[in-house]
Amino acid sequence: MDLMGLDFVELVMRTEEVFAVELPDDQCESIRTVGDLYRLVLEKLTLAYISCDEIETNSMGMVRPLNKAQQLISWTTPDVWLTLRFVIHEELEMTPIK
Repeated sequence: MDLMGLDFVELVMRTEEVFAVELPDDQCESIRTVGDLYRLVLEKLTLAYISCDEIETNSMGMVRPLNKAQQLISWTTPDVWLTLRFVIHEELEMTPIK
């Protein structure tokens, strides 16, 4: 994880906060892609994998509010993908998603 830099560390911390999960350093060391992070969050939430393309193509799910009440939310796989995508854009200060 040290090789990934501060942006990665902040992204992991924000992901933990939003989804109310713990992402241990040893598991984060293997993250190389957004898909890897997505799969790890799904694993922590015990949700089945659905490909990002399928979610995007079929307009499934919604971006959940990014506040501290997340532990009260029952996540769906599509919601996880769309919210994680939003978190990544927000953390990396990218152009907002439409």
